[in-house]
Amino acid sequence: MIPLRADGLLRRLLLFILLFSLCFTVLASGVQLYFEYRREMRDIDARMALIRAGYLASLERSLWDLDEAQLDTQLRGLVDFSDVARVRLVSDDFQLQRGAAEPKGPLRVERFPLDFQPPSGPARHLGELEVTIDLGAVHQRLYATGLTSLLWMGVFLCGLAVALSGLFYRLVTRHLQVMAEFARRIGAGQWQEPLRLGRRPSSRPDEIDTVANALDDMRRAILSDIERRERDRLELQDKRDELQAMVERRTASLARAKDEAEAANLAKSRFLATMSHELRTPLNGILGMAELLRGARLELPDRQRVEALYKAGEGLLAILNEVLYFARLEEGESRAELVGFSLRQLCQEVLTLLEPMAKDNGDTLHLHIDEALAGYQHGAEQYLRQVLSNLLANAIKFTEHGQVQLGVRVLASSEHAQRLRLSVSDNGIGIEPAVQARIFDRFVQASEAVARRYGGTGLGLAICKHLVEKLGGSIGLDSVPGQGSCFWFELEMARGQPVPGWSPAMPPMPSLDILVVEDVALNREVAKGLLLRDGHRVSFAEDAGQALQVCAQQRFDLILLDVHLPGMSGVELCQRLRASPGPNRASRILALTAGVQPGQVSGYLAAGMQGVLAKPLRLETLRKALAEVAPSEVIGTDADMDWSLLDTHRSLLGEQKLQGLLKVLRQSLEQHATALAEALLAQDVTEVLHLAHRLAGSCDSLGFSGLAALLRCIEEAARQHDEQALKALGEPLASQLGQARATLEQVIQG
Repeated sequence: MIPLRADGLLRRLLLFILLFSLCFTVLASGVQLYFEYRREMRDIDARMALIRAGYLASLERSLWDLDEAQLDTQLRGLVDFSDVARVRLVSDDFQLQRGAAEPKGPLRVERFPLDFQPPSGPARHLGELEVTIDLGAVHQRLYATGLTSLLWMGVFLCGLAVALSGLFYRLVTRHLQVMAEFARRIGAGQWQEPLRLGRRPSSRPDEIDTVANALDDMRRAILSDIERRERDRLELQDKRDELQAMVERRTASLARAKDEAEAANLAKSRFLATMSHELRTPLNGILGMAELLRGARLELPDRQRVEALYKAGEGLLAILNEVLYFARLEEGESRAELVGFSLRQLCQEVLTLLEPMAKDNGDTLHLHIDEALAGYQHGAEQYLRQVLSNLLANAIKFTEHGQVQLGVRVLASSEHAQRLRLSVSDNGIGIEPAVQARIFDRFVQASEAVARRYGGTGLGLAICKHLVEKLGGSIGLDSVPGQGSCFWFELEMARGQPVPGWSPAMPPMPSLDILVVEDVALNREVAKGLLLRDGHRVSFAEDAGQALQVCAQQRFDLILLDVHLPGMSGVELCQRLRASPGPNRASRILALTAGVQPGQVSGYLAAGMQGVLAKPLRLETLRKALAEVAPSEVIGTDADMDWSLLDTHRSLLGEQKLQGLLKVLRQSLEQHATALAEALLAQDVTEVLHLAHRLAGSCDSLGFSGLAALLRCIEEAARQHDEQALKALGEPLASQLGQARATLEQVIQG
């Protein structure tokens, strides 16, 4: 008996054959019945043709002769035809019917007109012959024939299916079962016994032989692989020490590469700082003198020349700021500060700021804002302001006596956010299609002719793309050369709460005694002109020696100290003043410098300076600094806090941005302080080194100098693998973290 498993291949094959046989039988029977039905219908048509050709003439004659007996005989002959159920003759003289009175079932009725042609005169219509065919008999014969055929074919195909299944079991299935058992033995580790099938060897191997040979080859390959792995294990044992040495060499190489990368980054920072100083220093004189001359009474040609000089200096300063800003973006120094603001108000402010530029270029500015825009938003206002300012400035620059429009459209709205599309369109010179694909790359401009005519660095659009992508949006453009351009960007903007208005009144500024320590005569003249304009009393020193002499004789309310002085630097001079017992030990000292990189600013503040004025010196910036000469209240007097650094950040960045940075520090402490304590407890020096370095940098940059110094000590102990020092520093770290958290909350809450 053939074994049939419930999920076996043989059972599925048998079911498939039976199903196929059933379908084939039904289809073949149907085809046969169709042809049988067509044959029956042809036979009926042939009988009707016989009646028409052989009987109608004699019926017409008998009806003409009124021979009822003959008509009855003829009708009986017709009824005897196969499948004729009834014959009826209808005329004016006779109503004759033979066969079933009311035949049942499906019927076919054929009617023949009886028209007799007498020897003379026209043909006469005598009546009608109606022959009724019993289709039910035809159907019964077809049913019987089809059923018989179906049964015989079914029996034949079922027998064939069983025979094929038996043959398949003998030729295939039983051998597959043997091979499966062989594979299980191999999986159990029995590799010594070869595969043997219960069949005669064949001179021409088939597929079963091929699979069996492959399985046996696999068994031999496994045996060979086991032997090879044993040899490899012995070889690996010998090479383990060599590999360890290679890892150590690779680690040292990576450390050297890291040091080289850090050195390259330091060199880049030094280059940017040097370039900033070397360009800002002469710009300070150019812009300062130009600003002083703008306030003087000059003839129209001279006033125009001064205005041109001032705008040229402004343009050079903008290029310098753009290059430095993009460098900060690439280094990741610029972070988005999320604040509440009004996008409507932001758009109006940007347009108002650029309106003089548009008026000089003969352009008209338009603003179109979707009415569905929410009243207030929450997001990176400064990034949006930068992007809109860059796009609008570009549109104005490349459009002369045209139209520039800023549009805000709401694409989708939800309860908490809106998807916005902001666009800046103009009817200016447009952009060639070949340039559009790379217009957002660094240092790319439309063409050499455009670069010569309009100037610029080619960084504005790259900055826009970088900022929009940091906001999670996308930016693009549509442009037709000669017709204008439309720059657009889409982003998700959270809904915000109403922002309370704040417009602090500038207190009246008293006259101050101010010392300016500057070695460049032009810069001294600029500072003198700007300060004397507001009625301040100004003294000057060209180097550190003169400054020390003057400071020993007179107390000053404010000292503006150039960092790069001949001989003693401004940083060293500040340290000397703070350490001396003279009258200016507590005077407010501001750095006057072109080096405004974050690391440099921290160095100035660490030396005792209380703020930074960036060159070129601007009148508005100078007035704000002078308004803060009176010492402001600080929140505490903790020696572990550098309050001057915090005040400098507040004056340079603004309260909102400072609050954002403090909240980032609080979040960083919450995330990493516990992990650092656990790493100290577990003596995980790698994790301690990483976390201490990360937290120390964040604390140092925001004035938490005590906690930063302790973290530096922990970092150095971890680098030296000093486990005793790490254990000893755990308790001071917990105390310092508690104090820092309390101070941080106090600063944030104001």
